[in-house]
Amino acid sequence: MEKRHRGPGLAPGQLYTYPARCWRKKRRLHPPEDSRLKLLEIKPEVDLPLKKDGFTSEGTTLEALLRGEGIEKKTDTKEEDTIQEIQRVLENDENADEANEEEDLEEDIPKRKNRPRGRARGSGGGRRRNDAASQDDHDKPYVCDICGKRYKNRPGLSYHYAHTHLASEEGDEAREQETRSSPVHRNENHKPQKGPDGVIIPNNYCDFCLGGSSMNKKSGRPEELVSCSDCGRSGHPTCLQFTTNMTEAVKTYQWQCIECKSCSLCGTSENDDQLLFCDDCDRGYHMYCLNPPVFEPPEGSWSCHLCRELLRERASAFGFQA
Repeated sequence: MEKRHRGPGLAPGQLYTYPARCWRKKRRLHPPEDSRLKLLEIKPEVDLPLKKDGFTSEGTTLEALLRGEGIEKKTDTKEEDTIQEIQRVLENDENADEANEEEDLEEDIPKRKNRPRGRARGSGGGRRRNDAASQDDHDKPYVCDICGKRYKNRPGLSYHYAHTHLASEEGDEAREQETRSSPVHRNENHKPQKGPDGVIIPNNYCDFCLGGSSMNKKSGRPEELVSCSDCGRSGHPTCLQFTTNMTEAVKTYQWQCIECKSCSLCGTSENDDQLLFCDDCDRGYHMYCLNPPVFEPPEGSWSCHLCRELLRERASAFGFQA
């Protein structure tokens, strides 16, 4: 709550309370005394002996005051000095009042993010952006050397290599450029289509080579498409870099693409940096959902418990104990 905001009542029957502000007494100059009026003060007879003829003297102070002779000449300099002094004091008072008002305003208005006064606008934007970039680099140390995308662990980067960048290091630049642009096109423009019964309608073309089931444009051969059960995206197993075990396994369950991948145990897609992908069936598992939990991503190939039981010695990571 701000200092000047209205608050609830404190006493019985009191609806609202308003904060009291500190009262500052402004400095004021005492009204100047006219030097001419001092001459009219009544003085004892000792100082001003009256003549017997009364008011007949021309040199009396009263007559000189009435005529305005001589006295104004003597007091002009004093009046100018007095006026200048008054103006100087009043200017000092105004400056002091303005300074006090600025201090009150600074106290009432909270400082935004401890920003120092007088700082140039926009001078800290670059530093904040650099700090955010360095923090992102620290959180995701694994970088793809082709597109620059970052991941928090090695399995995520390996999955990115296997399912996104299809061109080999010996391939030509045109094929490599096409491979880089394909994921961007998929992420931005694709919208899943649903049938009358609410079931996702799978695409009839591969998101990577844009070929259909009748022909893989990269290999020039017909190949069956694999479709995501959540978004309907489709792809050739060879375009997805599937192994033989993966190609057979994805036909037995509702396969999910990398954008829709979720944990097969808890069913959520949160904490995707903790997901492990099976090298035999492409299912995803949170490391903390496994039994027993895995605290560090394993190096090399990894097979889930279903594939180890089903494939046994044919599993990619035969003998691995999760």
